[in-house]
Amino acid sequence: MKKIDPIDENTTIKEILDKDPSLQSELLKLGFNTCCAKMQTIKNFAQEKQIDVRKAMEVLNTKIEEINEVNEILEEGM
Repeated sequence: MKKIDPIDENTTIKEILDKDPSLQSELLKLGFNTCCAKMQTIKNFAQEKQIDVRKAMEVLNTKIEEINEVNEILEEGM
């Protein structure tokens, strides 16, 4: 499995969803619109909706690290 790269504030919502579908639930919990705002960067969307972009990036990158760790363990077991 391919390692997922961390995101930054200029990553679009679509790019995040393309990295791994399980990130959608994290985006929704944080208040991001994963339907109609896919082409917005998380920075732009966060500013419009008054979401703390640094906290959002921290949560999403932590989830990405967890996904990478699980994928690495699964690859070692093969």
